[in-house]
Amino acid sequence: MMPMVTHSVAGTILKKDDFGSFMLQKIADVEARYGISLGVAQKVLLAETGTVEQILSILTNSTVKVKVVEQQENARTIIRQSIITNDADKVLIKAYSKVFKRNLPAKVLSQIKRKETGIGTIIASSSLETFRRIVEVDYDPASRSVFRKYQIFCKKKVAFEIREELVGIEGSGPGGI
Repeated sequence: MMPMVTHSVAGTILKKDDFGSFMLQKIADVEARYGISLGVAQKVLLAETGTVEQILSILTNSTVKVKVVEQQENARTIIRQSIITNDADKVLIKAYSKVFKRNLPAKVLSQIKRKETGIGTIIASSSLETFRRIVEVDYDPASRSVFRKYQIFCKKKVAFEIREELVGIEGSGPGGI
């Protein structure tokens, strides 16, 4: 029997090949590298693989809105910049998305082109089966914000590449928002 490979982060024993431990380690690495302390809300948002709008609504205890700031389209992709705000219009997240048109159903593309709704809400309301893979979690000293980059797969093909900057979510306090 092989011994279980583990190591410790912030007093927590991490097990090899445990996805939760992997994300905890990535976040701890960012905190150590930049000398920052992230709040629970920031950590949850960096690690979550569901609908950001839904998680933000719960964390802020308010309705959040997605506003598409800019959207450009060519034959293969849609490039979109959007912000997510709380009910007081405070910007919480800036999102930069690349949509790969050929990997999505026409109905979903049509909703994206209307620029009325966030990508997560479009995916959920369309009952589109997807898988999210976080590819990077880091900190931008220039904007003083943590960010994550992730891909959303549909039918085993990359349908979206998204970078989310947590600009309005502070590291201090119990909720961090």
